[in-house]
Amino acid sequence: MVYVYGHYYLRYAFVYLARVFGRSGAFLPSPFPLLTSLVFVLSTPAHALPSHFADKVEAALTCRSEWSTDWWRSYFRQHLNAPVRVWGEAEWFNGQSAELAGNRAQELFVNVPESGALMVGALINSPAASVRKNIEEKMGIRFVEIPGPYPRFLSQFGSVLVHVSAEQSKWYCARWNLGNRP
Repeated sequence: MVYVYGHYYLRYAFVYLARVFGRSGAFLPSPFPLLTSLVFVLSTPAHALPSHFADKVEAALTCRSEWSTDWWRSYFRQHLNAPVRVWGEAEWFNGQSAELAGNRAQELFVNVPESGALMVGALINSPAASVRKNIEEKMGIRFVEIPGPYPRFLSQFGSVLVHVSAEQSKWYCARWNLGNRP
């Protein structure tokens, strides 16, 4: 499909070039269309994230969507492939630099089924102050600082932003499974 679509534009480019150079032999050689279309096909990403990806993940990270562990595990496996590791009662996926509220996600995570929490989150390679500013500007959500041994911020919806290191932050939403919900 991409080749045909790219070839469609190439055809018009050659018509234009034929008019510019005339038909006096100064026209481009015949392998040019094949090489140009090959470059076009190879330059398109093989597995781009769907257009709805950021919207769905942002809604979950801001705790403004319903979700289930099975649904997120399936969604991440479908669009991000297999998890890169299982750690801290979560499956961690390569974030493919997905842009979430103006921040590039290094990794995304979802709780394992055996966990007592329902959790979806993102690891971002930016300081918490920068991530917080982007989220507040792009999504209109305000965070307040929570007192404690390290910087943490909480939104009115329950979304949490945690300072992990000088250059890393974790943004997540967690619901604890207390046994009173299906």
